[in-house]
Amino acid sequence: MAAPVRGPATDERTRTTGRMKKLAVSLIGLVVVLTGISLAPQFLIDQDHLRQRVMVAFQRQTGLELKMGETSFQLLPWPSFQATNVVLTRPGCTPFVAARSVHADMSLLAVLNREISFQEFMVKGAGIMLHRASEKQCSTWLPMLSQDQGPAAPTHDGTVSPRWKVSFGGLHLTDAELSWQDDLSDGHVPAGGHLHIASLELAGMRSASPWVDLQGTHEHTPFTLRGRVGPLGQLLSGKAVQKDPWAFSLGMTLGTGEHQDHATLDGVMRDAHHLRGVNVTLSGRWSSLQGMRHLLPHAVPADLGQIEGTVRLHSDDDMDTAAAHNGADMALTDALLHLPGRLVPDQIHAHLGSVVLPAGAWNVAAPLRLSDIQIDADSAQAPFVLQGQAVWGRYAWLFHGEAESLQQARAAIFAREPSSVGLKLNVQGQDRTLSSLFSHDDAAKTGARQDSVSFDLQGKVGRQGGTLAFSGQAALFQLPDIRAISGLLVHDGHVKGQLVLGPVKDMDVSSLSVQDVEFESQEVGGTLSADLPVRPESALVGRLHLTHMEGDRFARAPVATPAEQEAPAASAPTVASDRKPDGAQPAGKAPESLPEQWFGSLATRPFDVDMTADQLHVAGIAYQGLHLHLLGVEGRLSLSVLGGSVQDVPLSGEAVLDGSGETVRMGLKAAPLILPAGWVQMALNQPVTFEGPVQLDGALGTEGANQTALWQALDGQMGLSLVDGRVHRDVLAPLAGPAASLLKMGAGTMGLRCFAGTVKFDHGQASFGNMALEVKHLSVIGQGTMKLDDMSYMLQLMPHVTLVGADFSTPLVLSGQNGNFHVGTLGRDQAGLDTASFGSDACAYAVQQARGGQKGLPLPARDEGHSGGAGGILRALGLGGN
Repeated sequence: MAAPVRGPATDERTRTTGRMKKLAVSLIGLVVVLTGISLAPQFLIDQDHLRQRVMVAFQRQTGLELKMGETSFQLLPWPSFQATNVVLTRPGCTPFVAARSVHADMSLLAVLNREISFQEFMVKGAGIMLHRASEKQCSTWLPMLSQDQGPAAPTHDGTVSPRWKVSFGGLHLTDAELSWQDDLSDGHVPAGGHLHIASLELAGMRSASPWVDLQGTHEHTPFTLRGRVGPLGQLLSGKAVQKDPWAFSLGMTLGTGEHQDHATLDGVMRDAHHLRGVNVTLSGRWSSLQGMRHLLPHAVPADLGQIEGTVRLHSDDDMDTAAAHNGADMALTDALLHLPGRLVPDQIHAHLGSVVLPAGAWNVAAPLRLSDIQIDADSAQAPFVLQGQAVWGRYAWLFHGEAESLQQARAAIFAREPSSVGLKLNVQGQDRTLSSLFSHDDAAKTGARQDSVSFDLQGKVGRQGGTLAFSGQAALFQLPDIRAISGLLVHDGHVKGQLVLGPVKDMDVSSLSVQDVEFESQEVGGTLSADLPVRPESALVGRLHLTHMEGDRFARAPVATPAEQEAPAASAPTVASDRKPDGAQPAGKAPESLPEQWFGSLATRPFDVDMTADQLHVAGIAYQGLHLHLLGVEGRLSLSVLGGSVQDVPLSGEAVLDGSGETVRMGLKAAPLILPAGWVQMALNQPVTFEGPVQLDGALGTEGANQTALWQALDGQMGLSLVDGRVHRDVLAPLAGPAASLLKMGAGTMGLRCFAGTVKFDHGQASFGNMALEVKHLSVIGQGTMKLDDMSYMLQLMPHVTLVGADFSTPLVLSGQNGNFHVGTLGRDQAGLDTASFGSDACAYAVQQARGGQKGLPLPARDEGHSGGAGGILRALGLGGN
């Protein structure tokens, strides 16, 4: 059979098929080789040994310990490695970086040049802790960000392993937790915070303008940070050449929706690595800085809300730290830490919706709320203006303050050389009905108003001190919330004087005084000069002269308690107090002494106050030429009456409280003293039932470690006499015997001719003698005793009622305790009251005995008229006139 004939086309197909087979074999062979090369490291390289070599080399070059779990290396399709459970720490310290997995792609050619060039570096599930610890060896404030490192250290065999250069093309961080803590902050508690980073993208890290894209949350609030920065090499290395300014532009958002907060930060740096030559502009809108206050509690001490505007700043490079002046290369993060204190404002245009200073912050006694605040300065040389509204409790003002210039204001606060700045402040009261601010009952509102209040302050101040002149006036002004004067109203008031500030030491004013103060109003007028205590050890020294004081003319606006100002009261928040109800102190706080409980800081602070008054009218008593001296030295307080009179009765006496020893010692000397009866009764914790001037003659002393011991240790004798006063009828009823029911009729008080007696304290018992009381034609004489431990008493009384020329008297025994009393008759075995010693005028005798021979206020003549007829009987009982 003849062989088939092949044509040219058949030969071409055969040759093509052969070439395809060879190409296929070659491709298969190449794939096998490449696959072998790719898989060879997994079989030919000891992964554990390589991992140990990497960790040892890393520690040699950085001083940090690197630990990894499972690792894998591959060469194709490009060199890369992957590791799990990566931990980074300082030797002997807790880890500050921990990541679930790390994956990186590297450049093969760069490895040949001893450079590890990461094209993409991806980290998942990292926990990063920045900690500036007091033990510097464990501080993780990232000082290794600086790449300006010295030569490599020799190994244990004496050889030197050259350092490898490390660079990044891109960094991708996902699902990370960033926290920080600063144990060296100014506060007593270490400052710190944390963020959750959902993703961080750093692209083009080798380029001239890397891109930053950060997304995360802080306390469940989302935020973003996006923008471009300058070359990272110039930022991280002080040796990198920087010819052009290092520019950056970053935008930040916080929250979501239409109320999303936003801010932009644009600027340049002349020296990026050392953060010098910084010029930056910050602008944006922020609904609240409450979140920022949690992050930076010391930098933002107040609650700030609704902030918008623009601030332009530059760095004052003369304020660099000593390390920078000595030429040391400060770590970048430490330089960042000091940068806020070096930034100086050049221009400010900002609006703050509200600022709330809590009670106690910045020495503000009550919460201070500022609103609608405008802050402006067109340039560093332009005036710095601050204006807005202020509300403090029930007070409200409009304020306008102005500093000479923004630059001068900064220099006065921060400059090393003495410098001062001119200040002007004007405060205008917002007229409104005071009672409407704290009363929920429209029927209880009054016409009391705060009208035409204005205050001006002007002068120069600086770190070396300063003087400010002030003046103010008000048609009607309500005094601040300071104990007894809270709510008092002053009419047609004027004040002027000087405020003198001492040099600033330790960030506080070293001294503060008011000088040549003159004040005048319908209620009070006089002059004042005083050194005010601004430090715990500083003294209160003052000289107060009153030309007049009309205490009876003071009116008091209704003041609601803090609980009443909240509606409803049941849901109002309570204010925590350091003082426990049972007198116990908070844990860790030393218990207060009795003087400290009674007088606060005055019990431990030195003070010297001299007060004089030409005319002083209070509670119906007119004092003339009064001279008082308050002195406090080393826990011993004294109040001395050095002069003065009531009518023509000269006053003299002293009250002393000595808390310098283990026990408290108290003493009172009256020779004589004349006080309002209400003051005496309130001091004894008794209800006010008598009105008028009470004259005290005698001396008392006591000593003890607590109030009970002081009360039972009372020793001495004191005479009390009240003449030409008033008495409440409910006091007379149990003393009048058969006429008690009649005395309950009529007005609430009756005219009192006298109430006098002596009391002697000895061994926990008080003995009352020479007691007399007279109201119209009712008189009572008596004597008795009281036990000071349980306050039980027994009084022998002899009431006399004179009606229509006849005397009625029945001996009585009045006994009681804690407000309960019993009226009975004198027992047969009880000694009767010696009535003969009182004579024909019991008041005259009792007053003379109580005063012990001292001069006193005159005793009114006895009412001898109206002895007949029905009208005379009624008037004798106080029903036809008081």
